[in-house]
Amino acid sequence: MSSLRSEIRLSPAVSLTFLILVNSSPIIPAATRSGLEQKQDPAAVLAAAAESGKRVSAALRNYTCYAELTIETVSQADTVSGKYYRFSQISYTPDGTRHERVLEDKSTLPKEVHIGTTSANNLTRIYQFMLTPDTLGQYEFNYVGRERIDELNCFAFDVRPTVKMPDPARSPERYLKGRVWIDDQDLQLVKAAGEALPEQTAHRTPRFETYFQNYADCWFPAYTSADDGVRVGDRFARVIVKVRFTGYTKAR
Repeated sequence: MSSLRSEIRLSPAVSLTFLILVNSSPIIPAATRSGLEQKQDPAAVLAAAAESGKRVSAALRNYTCYAELTIETVSQADTVSGKYYRFSQISYTPDGTRHERVLEDKSTLPKEVHIGTTSANNLTRIYQFMLTPDTLGQYEFNYVGRERIDELNCFAFDVRPTVKMPDPARSPERYLKGRVWIDDQDLQLVKAAGEALPEQTAHRTPRFETYFQNYADCWFPAYTSADDGVRVGDRFARVIVKVRFTGYTKAR
């Protein structure tokens, strides 16, 4: 990626990748963009970004891809003490139901750290945060102001869920508590950061940052980092998560 708006450059210290390349082309009319930029009306910005997110989510259902997930625990001596690895193929039915076919799954994680398919899905679910009309009804958005993300001028909003939190042991639903950034030109989500709620008893999902990539006039989740100390049972452990989605192919 060579153009400014097709790449977000991150520090080498970032330790988790989350790559999604999807072909879709929702375009906000130039007149709409200009009007919103001049007014800087937070409600109008959120509404435009939510409509774009709805189209992006719909486009994703037309693709299959490969998902590579790595979770590492790090010892106090700063060495990798265990690793979970899963490689799978993701596809969607016409009604949007997500299917995952696991091709490889192995773990050398410590005994007290168990990661299964369900746990891994719950861990990464909120990393794929998308701003849609439905999302607007589940969160409170507080406008922070203008912030710059690399070379992008953005509208920043603090977000917190307003829905009743489900039982984390019984429900896969996770909600974002953190901040989102919306590009002031395309009026699409370009970054999300924070933590996942609710927390499971004695466990906490690592705090994360997800950057989005411009592809075919759309911004898609592209790169996520998570390197955090979390409670595992009766102790704390440093956890590094890496997720990469590759090989997007339009389904026939």
